Amino acid sequence: MENLDATLDQMVDHILNYNEIEFLDLVQFIWRRGWALENAEPPHDELELRCALKACLIERMAEIWNAPPKNSNEVIPAWCLKIPALSNSFSVIKPEEQSLWEGESGNDIFRKRNIFAPSEFMFFL
Repeated sequence: MENLDATLDQMVDHILNYNEIEFLDLVQFIWRRGWALENAEPPHDELELRCALKACLIERMAEIWNAPPKNSNEVIPAWCLKIPALSNSFSVIKPEEQSLWEGESGNDIFRKRNIFAPSEFMFFL
């Protein structure tokens, strides 16, 4: 992985394949590299799910990194705000484990795009 956008695309791939460990490794990789999230390019992908996931990931990383104890000053790229909700819902949780999350409202960033992610998704950082 040579840049932020390639890494974000790989993160989306890992979510779609429910590869949680590999996904979380890439979150850490982006943080350690110090890449500014505002430099992420708009998705060139036509699949609405990939676009929505990429926008959610950037927004969630900015939310986490801007909060204590990191207190970063990440800015979300303007294109993220233009990515609409999915017409069909999606969950970042493996289908066989989704019943464990019944009743959980989920993370607001993902929920606004009709994606379920636990409320503390990615918060291990």
